[in-house]
Amino acid sequence: MKTLFYSVNNIIYLLSILIILSLSDCENSSNNSPSEINLDSLTIDNYPKVDGSTSTHPLQVLIACKLLGVEYSWIPFPFDETHRIWPSPDEKPEIAQFIRNSIIHNGTHSSYMNLINGKAEIIIVARTASDDEINLADSVGVKLKTIPIALDAFVFIVNIHNPVNSLTIKEIQDIYTGNITNWNEVGGTNTEINPYQRNPNSGSQELMLSLVMKDLTMMNFPEMMILYGMMGLINQISQDKDGLGYTVYFFEQFMAPNDNLKLLAVNGVIPEYKTLKSEEYSYTTDVYVVIREDLDRLSNAYQLYRWLLTYKGQRVIEESGYIHYYYRF
Repeated sequence: MKTLFYSVNNIIYLLSILIILSLSDCENSSNNSPSEINLDSLTIDNYPKVDGSTSTHPLQVLIACKLLGVEYSWIPFPFDETHRIWPSPDEKPEIAQFIRNSIIHNGTHSSYMNLINGKAEIIIVARTASDDEINLADSVGVKLKTIPIALDAFVFIVNIHNPVNSLTIKEIQDIYTGNITNWNEVGGTNTEINPYQRNPNSGSQELMLSLVMKDLTMMNFPEMMILYGMMGLINQISQDKDGLGYTVYFFEQFMAPNDNLKLLAVNGVIPEYKTLKSEEYSYTTDVYVVIREDLDRLSNAYQLYRWLLTYKGQRVIEESGYIHYYYRF
């Protein structure tokens, strides 16, 4: 029933989006439907200014590679130990260099700041705007337009040697409010739980607060338990057999695969492709494309925004490793 509910809602939402896009086209005397958007005129000189979350950077690079006609591959990224999609320099070195230098993601919070301040035209992010970001936008008269384009998930990770394989939502909440402090209270060993968290305004931290904690207050963490950067948490949990942390599924699976980690089931449901696609996993999340409402409807950035909702755009999203949002029923 839950899967049917989400499917019907998503189909209705897609129809609503297509109606909105059609009305926008009419306002700008455009005869193209979303499925007919042509971005063949994009070059390194007129490519939109982009930004986004750390976890969505491979998708953004793949989009640029596809639209600018450059081959790509997944490679280890030497600067932060992640794996990234990277353009091949062999056939079109000038375009590959542009992608490496210009398709940069500054993180979720910074990308919202850049969009609001006009330094970015379009961002792809792992969450909607936080209250702080919305308040800033309102203070400068900026309205944001946000549409989901892919599925991801908010996941909990432990060290591979931790015998616990599943937690309930209530147990996770109790751990992060300080009511549960020992792994033996949730079926593990008699050792103290080390619950790590992310820094304020990071994408992962905002998801933790909005999806999991809701109206509950997280316990006060010592500075050493607050980790900056997505790899900081991955590295810490891989070394701490009593640690607990959280991240997003795409990042853990594709960008930071680590044999010393395992994903926890939540309420008995393991986060994996099947349970994310059906949205059976409790913390299935959306990935969003966001623009300013005052973005020129004739701009390449707006056309890219619309293209991401088309069949071709959604297939590129799927190629990146994400679950495409609209053509999965």
